[in-house]
Amino acid sequence: MGETYGSTRSEVPALIGAMVRSAHDAVWTVGPGFTVQSWNPAAETLLGWGAGEIVGRSADLLVPPDRRDDQREMLTLLTAGARIERFRTQRRHRDGHWVLVTLSMSPLRDGEDQLGFTVIARAVGHRERLESSLQALLEAAPDAFVGIGDDGRVVLANVQAEQLFGETRNGLLDRPIDDLLDVPLTGSPDPGAEPATARRMDGSTVPVEVSMSPLPTEEGRLRCAVIRDITERVRAQDRVRQLQAEAERARLDAQLQRTQRLEGLGQLAGGVAHDFNNLIAVIANYATFIEESAADAGLEEIAGDAVQISKAAQRGADLTHQLLAFARREVVRPRPLDVNDVITDIEQMLRRSIGEHITLSVRLADGLPSVTADPGQLDQVLVNLAVNARDAMPRGGQLSIESQVVDVDADYAAGRPHLRPGRYVRLRVSDTGTGMPPEVIERAFEPFYTTKPAGQGTGLGLATVYGIVTAAGGDLHIYSEQGMGTTFTILLPSTDAAPAPIEREAEVAPHDARRGTVLAVEDEPALRGVLTRILRAAGHEVLIAADGPAALELAEAHEGPIDVLLTDVVMPHMLGRELAERFADLHPGTRVLFMSGYARPVLASQGTLAPGVTLVEKPFNKNQLLAALQKVMEP
Repeated sequence: MGETYGSTRSEVPALIGAMVRSAHDAVWTVGPGFTVQSWNPAAETLLGWGAGEIVGRSADLLVPPDRRDDQREMLTLLTAGARIERFRTQRRHRDGHWVLVTLSMSPLRDGEDQLGFTVIARAVGHRERLESSLQALLEAAPDAFVGIGDDGRVVLANVQAEQLFGETRNGLLDRPIDDLLDVPLTGSPDPGAEPATARRMDGSTVPVEVSMSPLPTEEGRLRCAVIRDITERVRAQDRVRQLQAEAERARLDAQLQRTQRLEGLGQLAGGVAHDFNNLIAVIANYATFIEESAADAGLEEIAGDAVQISKAAQRGADLTHQLLAFARREVVRPRPLDVNDVITDIEQMLRRSIGEHITLSVRLADGLPSVTADPGQLDQVLVNLAVNARDAMPRGGQLSIESQVVDVDADYAAGRPHLRPGRYVRLRVSDTGTGMPPEVIERAFEPFYTTKPAGQGTGLGLATVYGIVTAAGGDLHIYSEQGMGTTFTILLPSTDAAPAPIEREAEVAPHDARRGTVLAVEDEPALRGVLTRILRAAGHEVLIAADGPAALELAEAHEGPIDVLLTDVVMPHMLGRELAERFADLHPGTRVLFMSGYARPVLASQGTLAPGVTLVEKPFNKNQLLAALQKVMEP
């Protein structure tokens, strides 16, 4: 008869009891009245209660007071047949401290009879504590966290991930990460890159920043993604960009308004200068007539008075030239020149102008490219700025002039209407004077605006500088702080042309003067008288007309040749340019000499004379008019 392995029915209870007593886990049973019915040695070791001390007593002795109602609900579930696995909670030790344990609870039955439930408890170990702390850390983290397996699916997620994606944790688990994020999960975010996008379950999207790091685990490599909702950051950045754009628009609008204001003042100044030049021409020339007549008659006192009138007229002429320079209506004769040569040539004059109480420092960069400018006007710019600096340093100081080559990019040029990207020669004129407040800087280039006492300034110095620089295609900027001084920065466009020598006009000797018939056209009656007197005194035959149509009628009726058409530029009924074109059909060989104090209608770009045009600028004196006339009459 063979052997039978196993135990008899009578041996089972003893075997089960031995198993419970020898188990490493704490095991106890709780009856329907919530009293402890059994207690194994491991339970005594874990919680300190001996079996004789705890059996028969309420299990509430072991349960935290705030969890006792929960325990009774668990009893109800267990009575219904449920099992509770790995439930982490606390149980009271005999000495009063609380022990962190993991419980598994199951119903205790004998056939169909419900005897209570069995508790198996194990103290939470160090590793489990670390895992618990890590899980708590992940749940408390302010950012969403997901773990991604090698197959690209989500295996871990915290509560912030649920909130970010609008999905429960179970709904996130095993979902492809590409369904949730539209960024390659390759590493740390690029600070300059566009934000990634998280796709929520409701179809909306959220801008996010994603940081990735690998995490080796027993189950394989895990990619950990920390996902931060940056909606508020993006909104703030958009608001900053909006404010920056608004500030830039406001700056450009202010710059445009300032430019338009200066342009309007320029048009006004040009119109005033035109009329004023005619008056000065009449005054100056009649003063010369009086001076010459008085000198011939031996009336020295009258001649002296006439000289004073001429000097006053010249000061008026200087003012009108400054107005025209500001308005960019003055005739300029630009040529390629070396800025360093201009500064060097005028340096000694500047030292005399500013006085010994001011130190002049000149620093010139080598190898500057040429600029296209009128050397006389560039002299005027430097003199005006030097005098302005001198007046700002009544107790002495330092004036410095620097030259340098710079490249202007599109961003810098964007906010400056007179500037285009390219290579420029930069002039800086700095002083250590009193400086200017912002409200003065804003109006510094306006004509007749001055902060000097009455009689000590015309307010045209900086206006003239502004007109000359902008007419040359350059830009002018002021930086100033009160008590710290002022710096004027001038940018002039460079050219590849080599510097050209200054052309000097030769004086016409009286015995070489040519005689001829001159048709003079001028709408100002007093000036017509001046022209007639000067031309006839020089031996010319004079035909005089008040406007273009009258001049054409006069020319058509004149039987002989007309050597020169001397015409004003700005006249009613017909401009001088149109008159010259129509006159060429009647007298093809006639030379043309324009005269004007407002030369814009006969100017080409940058204020230069159009090809083939000769101009005598108002207000002119007798010698200037006759010299210009002889020049056009030369074969």
